Amino acid sequence: MNAALHLTQAGPLERAAHATGVALLRWSERRAARVLPTTIAEGTAERTVARLAHEARTALAARERHAETLSAGFPRVR
Repeated sequence: MNAALHLTQAGPLERAAHATGVALLRWSERRAARVLPTTIAEGTAERTVARLAHEARTALAARERHAETLSAGFPRVR
């Protein structure tokens, strides 16, 4: 899941869909932590950490692309 939606591109429907998706993801992670045995839950925690790291990298790349897009419209100052 990528949280790098720009506010100019996201309408109320997109925001609601994103909020619903995030809520379902959190619910499923909490349920998995409650239901799964400890050994499987540890693997789930590792996947969660890896997923969060991937999302952080993806969000950073999206912010950098957005900044480059914005700066492309302005003349360079030396």
